Amino acid sequence: MRLPSLYQFFRHQVSHGFNRHGIIEPATVDYVSDILTRFAQIRQLYALRDADGQPIEYIVDMLEAWQNTHGESACRGRFILRHLGEYTLFMSGIFRERLMARGELDYYLAHGSSAYWRCADCELNPRQRRVYWHLHQYFGHISSTLDNMRREQFPLSSSPDNMLTAFWRV
Repeated sequence: MRLPSLYQFFRHQVSHGFNRHGIIEPATVDYVSDILTRFAQIRQLYALRDADGQPIEYIVDMLEAWQNTHGESACRGRFILRHLGEYTLFMSGIFRERLMARGELDYYLAHGSSAYWRCADCELNPRQRRVYWHLHQYFGHISSTLDNMRREQFPLSSSPDNMLTAFWRV
């Protein structure tokens, strides 16, 4: 028996969950599936590094890194914006309860949507520009759908011994 790759698994789950919530754009499904696959590796979630090589974990620091690229490297600036959009989508969709408990959900939603608007604005590839524009326009809906999928398709046990559950709810 051949097992699906992690991407194939997420692609199937995202396609099913998104279709149930009226998100049928195949390129968006592919893009979000790719985010989930890459961010399954923690080093990809914290791919941005500061000058000392330390991971950049906070949105404000990502924004500062992006602002510091003006006039230096347009490519680095686009990478930071895209990562900011992906990070905020992942966190607001998968760890929504945590962000809500900390009063940060609206902050993540606003900065994620804005990051994708900026990505769409500077993207030269028309197909990728449409994906970014779609993510900008429907960021809140896509994030809510990911949260719904996480709760319905990947429920966590309420056992206090489950370390992932404990982290998820912090």
